[in-house]
Amino acid sequence: MERESKRMKILFLTATYWPAQDGVSVVTQYLAEGLAKRHEVHVLATRREYPQKEEHEGVRIQRIQAARSMWNCTFQGEKKQAESYILEYQPDVLIVVGIQTWCYDWFIRNLERLPGKKMLMTHGSSCLGEYDVWSKLKQVRLRRRILADLIDVNFERYWKKYQKALPQGMGKFEVVSYLFAGEDLYEYMKRCGLQNSMILENATQDFFFDRRAFAIDDDKELVFINVSTYEERKNQKMILQAYGETAQPGTRLVLIGSRRSAYYQELLEMKEKIESKDSFAGKIEIHVGIPREKVLEIYQSADVYVSASSWEAMSISLCEAAAGGLLILSTDVGHASQIPGVQLFETKEELKNLMQEACRDSGKRRECGRLSYEYAEENYRIQRKVDLLEGKLLAMCGEVEGMM
Repeated sequence: MERESKRMKILFLTATYWPAQDGVSVVTQYLAEGLAKRHEVHVLATRREYPQKEEHEGVRIQRIQAARSMWNCTFQGEKKQAESYILEYQPDVLIVVGIQTWCYDWFIRNLERLPGKKMLMTHGSSCLGEYDVWSKLKQVRLRRRILADLIDVNFERYWKKYQKALPQGMGKFEVVSYLFAGEDLYEYMKRCGLQNSMILENATQDFFFDRRAFAIDDDKELVFINVSTYEERKNQKMILQAYGETAQPGTRLVLIGSRRSAYYQELLEMKEKIESKDSFAGKIEIHVGIPREKVLEIYQSADVYVSASSWEAMSISLCEAAAGGLLILSTDVGHASQIPGVQLFETKEELKNLMQEACRDSGKRRECGRLSYEYAEENYRIQRKVDLLEGKLLAMCGEVEGMM
């Protein structure tokens, strides 16, 4: 007789979730919705402008208020409400999404008091640098700048302490998932002796695999695309500057981000300046907050994905571009170098040259796109990731409950 898998109660704690469209939100959503087909899944997320309660694709969503204080770096908000929700729900598995989040910071000290088996799902870390509190303290200036300088000193102190406490905190989880072997956080915990790791790469919707950009007719307009948050770290300014110097006819640049910001406004000003040249008039699109369906529609005409980020963990947008068979031009951050066919660059000049080459050499563009597509086919299918995660969670909870 075949054994029937246990139907688990699973609770995700996450700083971001649907309908937000950032990378962490997209990944958490497809995992939660995939598990919800066979298990009971709840998500406790940050509220922002979204409803406090709703249900989407079989997942029950509850939201609370939480925000990091600029003064002492800690999270302020509805901690008691979050804890009450966890205790009332009594999950079989509690999945904390990300460090440096309220989900981790609020509950790591007393994690063992919360119900269920515990899993930490990491998405990289930005707190693994070198910290020198004394050096910062010596830089404090009197009068007007003293407050800002003292805040910098506190940041330095806080993150140095946070980094030191990570191995002990992450060691409390039965399982910790990392985006790929070799990423900084994975290597750091490996050096610290943690042995509770698993690799859970990002994946992408099946829709993207239908694009097969490497097989598209060369006569169409060549479309460069970037999909990422409008912020300094994503460095869309370099993309705009490089494109503005390519002088290639029959091309277009499309930038897509989820939220308006001061950086977004600066990009609009750059766009206006570049498009003032006759050869670039109407060739740059900058979208913000458009529906996911519209993003997917735009992807249907994209040929080259460009990423100029200064830091990434494992960019979901690169996974999507690889699945679509696009030529990928990227800085050497995150997992970019692990994808076959990716063309790496460091400077604006190098990016400009790669963009020009993409226009001239369709054969190379096709070959690189095909290599990325084949890699994505093997590594970025969502169902494989859901099945892998489900198997790990079932193992954490012990064997099956019934027989059939």
